Amino acid sequence: MSEAQVWDRLARRYDLIVRAFDRSYPAVRARLARDLAGGRILELAAGTGQFTATLLDLADELVATDVSPEMAAQLKARFGEAPGLTIQAMSAYEIEAPAASFDAVICANALHVMDTPGEALAECRRVLRPGGRLVAPTFLHGVSAGRRTLSKGLSLVSPFVAKARLDLPGLEALVAAHGFEIMQAEQLPGLFPLGYLVAAPRS
Repeated sequence: MSEAQVWDRLARRYDLIVRAFDRSYPAVRARLARDLAGGRILELAAGTGQFTATLLDLADELVATDVSPEMAAQLKARFGEAPGLTIQAMSAYEIEAPAASFDAVICANALHVMDTPGEALAECRRVLRPGGRLVAPTFLHGVSAGRRTLSKGLSLVSPFVAKARLDLPGLEALVAAHGFEIMQAEQLPGLFPLGYLVAAPRS
């Protein structure tokens, strides 16, 4: 079963699943409002729109994407024809956009479930304009032995709980290794803590 097919199966239950892990989402939304201002924004792995409404308020133009066509359909049902919004089913490994075409990319809660997050980060760097920003809030399944054990147990139920069990330094190292300079990184609380990271393409 492909990655897109797995997420298609989860799409109608995704909002319920997220509620167990969304303690830090209000803090993320506040930080997005602080760190992003206007321009053309790409949202990767948008899911059913946990951050899309906030990004719509901030962007001059928002392209919201997900690898799952069913997730994209949920986004369309939720946000309809909102001004300045384009919704596409798209893989983060193959972003359908020219180089240097976005002012910011947000990839929320996705790097840790990807088979090859480095491919996605390379694509993010390609489509960001000079001086652009990558914002990558990412669940940290590797912050403690207890969290790693819980994560491994949940992975028996779903293979997409976590492919990489990162702590905050590990997330920073992953992003930095693919051509980014880390601008800020902090750990937010939750059942699995969330690493809020902002980075810029290294010249």
